[in-house]
Formats: sequence, structure tokens, C-alpha cells
Amino acid sequence: MAKYDAFLSFRGSETRHHIAASLYKALLREGVHAFTDDQSLNRGEQIQPALFNAIEGSRVFYVVISKGYASSIWCLQELARICYCVETSARRVLPIFYDVDPSEVRKQIGCFGKAFAKHEERLRGDKETMEEVQRWREALTRVANRSGWVIGNESVILSHFMLNNHLLSISALSHISFFKKNLFRSYCVHIPEMVRKKHLSLLPSTSGIALASSTIMHAIRTYDVFVSFRGLDTRNNFAALLLQALHRNGIDAFNDNVHVMKGEFIESELYKAIDGSRNFIVVFSRNYASSTWCLRELAWICKNIETSTRRILPIFYVVDPLKVQKQSGCYEKAFMDHEERFRGAKEREQVWRWRKALKQVSHLPCLHIQNE
Repeated sequence: MAKYDAFLSFRGSETRHHIAASLYKALLREGVHAFTDDQSLNRGEQIQPALFNAIEGSRVFYVVISKGYASSIWCLQELARICYCVETSARRVLPIFYDVDPSEVRKQIGCFGKAFAKHEERLRGDKETMEEVQRWREALTRVANRSGWVIGNESVILSHFMLNNHLLSISALSHISFFKKNLFRSYCVHIPEMVRKKHLSLLPSTSGIALASSTIMHAIRTYDVFVSFRGLDTRNNFAALLLQALHRNGIDAFNDNVHVMKGEFIESELYKAIDGSRNFIVVFSRNYASSTWCLRELAWICKNIETSTRRILPIFYVVDPLKVQKQSGCYEKAFMDHEERFRGAKEREQVWRWRKALKQVSHLPCLHIQNE
């Protein structure tokens, strides 16, 4: 029998008095019995055995991944034990990416790469311990491959939770939202005229591309449009406003923050959403090609349109369309990095497909947003 409804894993020095505290209080308000080390451990109790017992006795896991999370061996040990419990039972792990880019967590680059470099330097020569470090890496990658929330560090609003039947087995937070103070000040003027029209004709009819949900109907489709974008560049600005505008105008646009159940593996859910969408918008931004997620999405989108009448609308957001089309500048650097990383024959073929898809879509009639 589970002792706790939820276990909260977080880096105390960064989040204990901010998001972790807010999350814990919100769970309590909803009658959810949650474990945190500062609230649930008895004075004088040995920490590691108590933490592992709490993990094994919890139904669901919230992992708040912050910039210093991987610097803490305690956090990494918790995470490895959480992943073991998830893999060997029906429990769910729900990641919250707090002021970090999920791709950095997934690839262990940036501050996460530095943290692991220090661990490996300090533990070098100890085979058993190095194997444990590899398990920590794998645990981070597995968690970052799941759907979660990406929020900033200035203001967090936590609202009601969804409970699974009467078991208090939390399926997901229904809403965690983060808005910068002046989010709408600079961006509203850049939402194109298209969003004011009921049927969302994204380009003049002479362009041959219309994403009018009233005229392009496929009964088997789930979404009117799938929007592909680089979260690091656009999630809290242009992409957020675009998705809101589509929704206001009756256009059912896929939104991974809404339509993917938290804790599910992202990649398979994205492919399903692409397969189930009538048309596509691709927001090319400065770092779009740096993301293998985005490039996989793009290649899958191109594969879908080969055998259907569906259409793609490219939007160039504060990036030179010629650099995207020619794969020069930051796009050239991104592909050089991919080619350096993926050296196997099959992997090189995959990178070639990404280049082909990028070239195909970037030459289509488009919209160009030049100013942030």
C-alpha cells in the first residue's frame, strides 16, 4: 500500500522556497499527501534510506529539473530510483523544467554537461561508480523524453490537479502557466491578419495554400493544424500567441502542453498528432535546426504530405529565410553539429532527410515575421 500520493524531487538550493514550495502547498490544498524531505523526514533520520522508502511508497513523481539539478548527487540518485519504480510498475513521472531547456536535459549539454563532467572527473577510476553515473544520465534522458511543463523563474501559477478516479493517483497537473510580465506588450502586433478570420486563410488564395478548416475536411483527422516550433525560441512569445489566436478563431491546433498527457513519451505522441492533423504550420526560428526533435517533426510532416492533399505554411520568425533555405549561418552550424554527432550510415541518412525536408518546406510560400 502506498504511503504517499506524490513524491517531489527537486534541487533544494534553487527551488525549495519557490516552485517546490508552491507545488507542495497546491497539492496539500487538493488533499494530496505529498512527500518532500523538509516536510516529511524526522529529525535524525538517515536521509538516503528514508528517501528511497518514500519513493517506493509513492504513487506518482514530480521531478522539478532546475539548472543545478544534475550537480546534486542526491537528486540524481533519487531520479534513478524513480525511473526504476516507473519502469517496474504502472506509476508515472511528471517532469517540470524550471528555467531550463528540455533539450539540454535530454542531451546533457550546457550546465548539465558541465555537472556530469565534474562527476566523471571526480569518480574516474571507479568502474562501479562510473556505471552509476551512466544510469544517472540515462534516467535524465528518459525523464526529459516525457511530456512535462516548461516554465520560467519569475512567476508561477499552480492551479487545480486532476485525480484518477478515487485512488488519488495523480494523472497530471491540469495547468501550470508562466507568463512574463510584458509578454503581450511586444508581440500582439505581430500576429498576422489571418488570425482574425473565422476560417484562417493563412495566405491569399492565389498562393494555393489555405488552411481553412471549413473547406479541408478529413473525418479521420483529429486536429485542424499542427504547429511545429522551437520551444527555446518561441514557446513563451510568438508560438504561444499564435496558438491562442488559432484557438480563439475556432481552429483546433495541436498543443503539446495541452494535448499530450503529462508523463507520456513525447516523440510517439507528436507523430500521432502529425498523422492526425489536416495541415501544418512550421515556425522557423534561429535555433529550429539545432533541435533534433524539430527536425524529426519536420521530416515526419513532409512524409505525411507526400501522399495527401494537406499543406504546410512556413513562418520565418526573426530569421533570414535565405539562411534557412540555403542552410547557412546558424542553420549551417546546427547541421555541422548533427553530422559530427551522427556518424553512422543510418544516422547520416537521417540527417540528409532532415536537410531535404528543411529545403522542401523553406521554399514554400510563407510569412516572414522580422521583429520580436
